[in-house]
Amino acid sequence: MGDRNHQHLKNPGQTEQAFRDLAGRYHEQSFERFPVAGSMAGRHEFDGMLGRCSPSVWQRQEQLVERTLAAVEDLPLQDFSAGGMLDRRALLAELRQERMQLVELRRWRNDPQIHLNTAAEAIHHLLVRHGDDLGAVAEPIFSRLKQIPRYLDEATECLERPEPLWRELAGRMAPSVARFFRAIESPLAAALAGHQRPFAVRKAIARAAEAAEDYGRRLKSIRAAGAGSFAIGEERLTRLMRERLGLDWSPREAVAFARHRIDWLREEMRREARRFDARRPPREILERAANEWRPEQENLLDSYRALTLRIRERFEEAALIDFPPGERLLVRPVPDFMREQFPTAAYSSPGAFDTDQTGIFWVNDLGEAVSPKQRAAELAQHFGIELTCAHEAYPGHHLQFTTQNRHPSPVRRLTHHAIYYEGWTLWCEQMLADLGWPENPHLRLLQLSDELWRAWRIVIDVGLQSGALGYDAAWKLLRRELGFTEARARGEINWYSAAPAVPMSYLIGKLELLRLKHQRVDAGSMSLREFNNWVLSFGAIPWRWIDESGL
Repeated sequence: MGDRNHQHLKNPGQTEQAFRDLAGRYHEQSFERFPVAGSMAGRHEFDGMLGRCSPSVWQRQEQLVERTLAAVEDLPLQDFSAGGMLDRRALLAELRQERMQLVELRRWRNDPQIHLNTAAEAIHHLLVRHGDDLGAVAEPIFSRLKQIPRYLDEATECLERPEPLWRELAGRMAPSVARFFRAIESPLAAALAGHQRPFAVRKAIARAAEAAEDYGRRLKSIRAAGAGSFAIGEERLTRLMRERLGLDWSPREAVAFARHRIDWLREEMRREARRFDARRPPREILERAANEWRPEQENLLDSYRALTLRIRERFEEAALIDFPPGERLLVRPVPDFMREQFPTAAYSSPGAFDTDQTGIFWVNDLGEAVSPKQRAAELAQHFGIELTCAHEAYPGHHLQFTTQNRHPSPVRRLTHHAIYYEGWTLWCEQMLADLGWPENPHLRLLQLSDELWRAWRIVIDVGLQSGALGYDAAWKLLRRELGFTEARARGEINWYSAAPAVPMSYLIGKLELLRLKHQRVDAGSMSLREFNNWVLSFGAIPWRWIDESGL
């Protein structure tokens, strides 16, 4: 091993090339094994494939991860340039996280949601990217639908002692997935007219829907693990925090960080609330404002479109960031057959290797589908539309992802650390509030309230994964501290349980970004525009890595 390292020292360029070859083989073999991931990355040769889900497939992926991880760790650190070192750290983090999921936590064995999600996402992703014109993806969708019964049958063979919460959630999800498949029959048959007979489409959808329902029923007969087995423990959480957040914090330190921020946010919210009513609490002020709010245009979609454009123009006028040439964003209504699959609004980014880098900002407006009373309640969910536009569109997810997808490094294009991209979007919300938005005087209070929610996420994330906080105590905490409905609170905790160290990424990511801003803008020589352009140039990696890179 010493002789090999000595040889690399003489040829540092060869070391980085060897690394690029390893990364390329790992991603290529992963895409071939899991073609839905390849398709989502913009590799459209995989669009009609679903792949297999037998235990041997997962075992071969385990071997690939172990082999690639060892080979990358064997490459001498001193042979890497600063940019190459960031690529190396990004790939190692991906491999170590995947190794924990596959080998240590055995998620493919104990989380039945994974397999059902893949089957649904295989169809959903293609629909989202082409929701208003299915012609280009109708054949790949039809092909994947026909493969779903086999895929879910194999998936059942993988499961051993599933986590009881995840088994319950997958069982509840199965009928929804079946309804989703059945809902696309009419638009898919129309898109395939002249290529496939309606009977063939109906048959493929019926079999896929029946397979989803059968998967949900079969889960009930599989013996579950003990309650709360989703908790990964403090030692693993600490390791995940290092790989996902780039921080050498302990979980205890993360909670202390959050508690301090919660106290600060509460005081800031009280101070801001006094601008509107000295006696009413902030939550009540926001609830009243949401109930009284109406979009500036009668058509909600038109309001989203107008505000998205206006926010982009304000950031341009304030010279806070550059917009890359050729970027394109469409603001679209959620198609009727996909209404259940979307929240009030959502963003769909182009794939890392898509030649067409068009983002889609989806708006779910129930319109005439509800009663006037329900319509008023539905509209209240869109209150704070300005922050939503800044978060999802400009200069948030859309600008960040379309910039990242231009990065010259394939590794960096495929790296997605939530501490970066969610920290960036919370910073975008703050920048918008800092600019001032007289059309919505409650914007600052709403932004602080949303940040308080993200601070409690840190406390709950650590509590759930360390075992110190049970499921019921966690969702009740959200109800008590933030006024969430029980359904919303449970929904939050459901995804926290399966994504350790991700919920805490949002607020930690924003405050890590602000730490860099203080160094380089407030106490340095960078303009805010230069700073924003600089941080976007790295791709979605942890902020500490950017700080330590020297670039």
